[in-house]
Amino acid sequence: MIVWEQVHTERLSSGGDLAVRGVRAYVRRTLVAALEDRAHDFDLDDIDLMVCEITTNAVRHSASGDAGRGVWVTILVAKERIRVEIQDDGGSNGCPVIPPQGSGWGESGRGLMVVNGLADCWGTLPGARGRFTVWFEVTG
Repeated sequence: MIVWEQVHTERLSSGGDLAVRGVRAYVRRTLVAALEDRAHDFDLDDIDLMVCEITTNAVRHSASGDAGRGVWVTILVAKERIRVEIQDDGGSNGCPVIPPQGSGWGESGRGLMVVNGLADCWGTLPGARGRFTVWFEVTG
């Protein structure tokens, strides 16, 4: 059983388009403060990349990309584990999935492949009103 020492949840949105870099910056600031002297135990650059990929998917494929909309970000910190959850604003046509093998390396479709390669584990959770949460965990 994982005992989460800290839990940080924030709704991130803007008057215009949701800025992916703003979500990434929030997660980085929160983790640096939460980890204090343990930040070197985790690859924060990998976490930045995964946050960007998931948030970009939310902006592209859900109502999170509409003006004034956003995402819920939850960061859970345990002694040797971090979990980041990003919930979109709903409105997508389906569950976030990795594209089938052989679908090529087109302009899109690689985000969850990146998450799959960098995270120790990850997944999706359906929510109310068509919302989805994509989460990942890393160990330090």
